[in-house]
This record gives sequence, C-alpha cells and structure tokens, in this order.
Amino acid sequence: MRTLRPLLIVAACAGLVGIAAAHAKLVRADPAPGAVLRTPPRVVRVVFNEELAARGSFLAVLDVRGRRVDDGKSGLDLDDLDRRTLVARLRPVGPGRYTVRWQATSADDGYVARGSYVFTVRP
Repeated sequence: MRTLRPLLIVAACAGLVGIAAAHAKLVRADPAPGAVLRTPPRVVRVVFNEELAARGSFLAVLDVRGRRVDDGKSGLDLDDLDRRTLVARLRPVGPGRYTVRWQATSADDGYVARGSYVFTVRP
C-alpha cells in the first residue's frame, strides 16, 4: 500500500492540472486591446482557447458614458459555427474610446471568466 500512495498522489495532481487548464482564456481580440483605429469597426470579436456555452457567455461594447453601442444580440459566432468566438455587431459609432466587456462560460466545466479592454477610434 505504501508504494501505491505516491502513485495515487501523482495521479490526483495530474487530474487537477487538467481541470485547471480547462477554463476559457482570451487568446485574441479584434480590435485588439489598446488598439487605436482610424475607421470604426463594424464588428468586435473575441476568441477563446476552448468552446464556450451559449448560455452565460456574452460580449458588450460601451461608449465613454457606459451606453451600449452594439446591437445587444452578441453571442457565439454561429455564422462560422465557431464556438470559441464571441461576436458583437456595432451600430455606427464615431470617434471615441470604447470598452469591450466579455463573459465566457466554459462549455466543458461551466467555469465563468470575465474581462474587459479598451480600444479607441480617432477622428
């Protein structure tokens, strides 16, 4: 039994590492965090390292006053059947600073990750 104990501990730790790695993490965004654009984007996309659950995942784009400038119908990029990408279509926007807020719910384990970043549209 003593020789099995270290093997069980190693196996348990390996399982925990697999669980910890299963959470959704932001890997790419367009526009990118901190981007300064000359032309306002029509769409904001954020891509994660794993598939997301439709329920509980969202993307919102806000102006400096905290008002949404997206169409309010953000969600998974079902046009491309890409369940790792959240998409928000924007109403026409002008120059200014915009905040992208996202919530990603992992399809694997239901873990919820949240974050935000800013991009700027110059005149």
